Amino acid sequence: IVVLCVLYVAQGIPFGFLTVTLAAALAAEGLSVGQIGRIFALGTIPWAFKWIWGPFVDRFGSARFGRRRPWILAAQTGMLLTLLGMWFIPDPTSQLALLGGLVVAHNVFSSLQDVCVDALAVDLLPPQDRGKASGLMYGSKYFGTAIGGAGLTLLIDALGGGLSTAFAGMIALIVLISLLP
Repeated sequence: IVVLCVLYVAQGIPFGFLTVTLAAALAAEGLSVGQIGRIFALGTIPWAFKWIWGPFVDRFGSARFGRRRPWILAAQTGMLLTLLGMWFIPDPTSQLALLGGLVVAHNVFSSLQDVCVDALAVDLLPPQDRGKASGLMYGSKYFGTAIGGAGLTLLIDALGGGLSTAFAGMIALIVLISLLP
């Protein structure tokens, strides 16, 4: 349950970043509500289609590594690569199309991880523990959201560096979380 919860923290961190830290940074740079809203809208689209992942996650796995672990690691790798891409944008506020594309890609991988972790929970947990685990996992996602919003904003305030610092912080956290699976 601890591993499942920590993986849910990994999903919450970018959501908190998107809805709090990035929104504040874009607003501080003078972007319009419409421009900021488009980034949010792009970030939510993959979640509407996460049901597509289910058949693939259920059908394909690895005899050596298990049915879920390769998918979780692939999702974590995709999340890391998209965050690295965001980190290397010199001025994210002036390259909104690139930032938006990376936000979409990141959320594709994050939604994949969500499906995989849920499937892993169903595989591992007895039916009587699934409700409690589901509540803990969802609460962990809220904790991750707080880290991504308040935590990364405080990190920027403490260290400076703007969005680059936030991206570096998210990358470090996702790398640490990736060590679990």
